[in-house]
Amino acid sequence: MLNNISGIVFVKFKFYGLLLMGLMFSCEHEIYFENAYCIEKVNIVDPLEGLKKIVNVVIKGNKIHQIGNPHQLKLSPKNKIIDGSNKYLIPGLWDSHVHFYFDRQLALHMPELFLSTGITSVRDTGGEFHYLDSIRQNALSDPKTHPRVKIAGPLIDGNFNVYNGSVLPELSIRTRNVSESIAETEKLVAKGVDFLKAYEMLSPEQFEAIAAIAARENLRLAGHVPLSMEITHAISLGLNSLEHIKNLELEAVKKSDSMLQERRKMLENKSLLSGRELRGNIHQSQKQFAVDHIAANAYQKILDTIKKYESYQVPTLSIYKVPIYKIFRQDFWRKSFKLLPKSTREQWEKNADGSNDKIYPAQKKFSDWIQKTTVAMAKAKIPLMAGTDTPLGYLTPGFSLHYELELMVESGLSELEAITAATLQPAKYFRMQDSLGLVKKDYIADLILLNENPLEDIANTKDIFAVIKDGNYIDKARLDQIQKDISNGMPITAMD
Repeated sequence: MLNNISGIVFVKFKFYGLLLMGLMFSCEHEIYFENAYCIEKVNIVDPLEGLKKIVNVVIKGNKIHQIGNPHQLKLSPKNKIIDGSNKYLIPGLWDSHVHFYFDRQLALHMPELFLSTGITSVRDTGGEFHYLDSIRQNALSDPKTHPRVKIAGPLIDGNFNVYNGSVLPELSIRTRNVSESIAETEKLVAKGVDFLKAYEMLSPEQFEAIAAIAARENLRLAGHVPLSMEITHAISLGLNSLEHIKNLELEAVKKSDSMLQERRKMLENKSLLSGRELRGNIHQSQKQFAVDHIAANAYQKILDTIKKYESYQVPTLSIYKVPIYKIFRQDFWRKSFKLLPKSTREQWEKNADGSNDKIYPAQKKFSDWIQKTTVAMAKAKIPLMAGTDTPLGYLTPGFSLHYELELMVESGLSELEAITAATLQPAKYFRMQDSLGLVKKDYIADLILLNENPLEDIANTKDIFAVIKDGNYIDKARLDQIQKDISNGMPITAMD
């Protein structure tokens, strides 16, 4: 009898001992991360791998410190924990085509507008260097409350520069010959631009000289195809990104060489037109004709050349569709004007009220062709970047980038391809893919926490729960307050 009792006691002792050891083992593997915060049981949208369900993410400093399955990465309740259940974490978005200098009053608020809508990085594609550099330096000195800013400085244009400040803002530099093109480009390189941008009125010799400097300095060369050239030639010389798919159509026709000779004759500009007028005349004489007479073989040759040289394409679908389809007159777009500071809002509303709702068939056809070309590029695995051209064309900073993603999907891209165009591809463009553009361990914590799955509906990128910039967690209440302060003309305070 005593032996039986002893056996029972031993079994109970062994059971409770194992249970206690199990609890101790479990507690030992609940990890506390000092000076960090954790997003628990969140879904990750990865540009490379798609959806990763229910993971724990630890942010420490400005980096993603750990990512793991909740069963493997057990979080101690002592941690600062944010409930990520049924939410979706994506990399911070880029707007890869903006112009701060176009409206300098609005530009005072554009960084906050971008960040409050989840745009954590922007690429400014043309404006006066010192002005843009001041914005870039603000971002560098306080990366937790400002979007990352990459700048080209002014557009490098030819003898008859388009943005010369007379009618359009002075976004460009006039260079009358190759020597001046070289000198001005070398100045921009010495000042420390992040990339270069060549424009439409350059001669082939000027463009080639600028491209040679970009290659020597390992800088990306963005731009429009100069009207004196064809796209395959410009791409082969080093046009690393084509903005707006500009002037691609001019080579995509039979006997494009005769159209090129016609353009070159017009570029002699014997009537001494302004650069703006001259460019407008050339576009008017050739652009629509080209779209109406696209030749399949010539078009495919262009896509093959772009793919061969891995030239990034920034279609900026919204700068075409919003003005051409008069989308800025629609209620959902007019509501975005409420995000703008008072002076800009009133001017945009006045201009919109004074517009008409007529859609011109030729312009509509061109906008539709741009969308078709965008999806053709995606199918050809040509790298795309999402950009808008804000604040031109009633494109509300930040808001318009989300619409750009919707237009990409409308054109035929998948939701994941659209997200990749606004996250990983710009990081690759600036050779930052080892530190930015993915939700990955040791990457910079530029992230957006969404309430709904953007892979089910790309419009869900607008449904923001929080923005994380350089590790700084900015909740929805603070984001809303930032937008309210801008709209009411209040001074902006730090977003920490």
